[in-house]
Amino acid sequence: MRYLTRIWTAMAVFGAALVHLAVAAGAPLPELLAFTVIGILELAWAVATLTRGRYLLPRATPPLLLLPLALWAVVAFAGTSAEITPPLALAAASALDIGAAISVAVRARRDDAGVAAADREPSAGVVIGGLLVGALAMSAIALPALGQTPAGIAATEGPHANHTVDLNIDLDHEGH
Repeated sequence: MRYLTRIWTAMAVFGAALVHLAVAAGAPLPELLAFTVIGILELAWAVATLTRGRYLLPRATPPLLLLPLALWAVVAFAGTSAEITPPLALAAASALDIGAAISVAVRARRDDAGVAAADREPSAGVVIGGLLVGALAMSAIALPALGQTPAGIAATEGPHANHTVDLNIDLDHEGH
């Protein structure tokens, strides 16, 4: 189970990173820089966790995962409009980050307490099932959040939103 929890935690951070990068795309310069750095760091952490099979910087990660919440609070108190910084998108990313921070903190605490868990490698079916469950859960939270960002809104309402393809094929065509 420890193996799957690590996968799910990395996927949650990956989803939060995507939301933070999408928020950055429509934000004023200071927020753009802050959310871009946060998103890139979250992506790097998620990839490193998945590829190495262990949490990267397990004691430093929980407080770092809570930094986007602090940034969101600063933005809210600065009076930035919700059109620029979408609250629903940031709430979803915050939920993903909080869940990941709790997961990493619990694992680090167990490691500090010397609680040993069987570290056997799970079967391929368990890994694939875990990836599928994690992807579905992360996408159920991250995709609607992405739709609330300026980038998501532009994709559904902008000039490229109504592309259609005419598939009227004349099947009664005689000739050739």
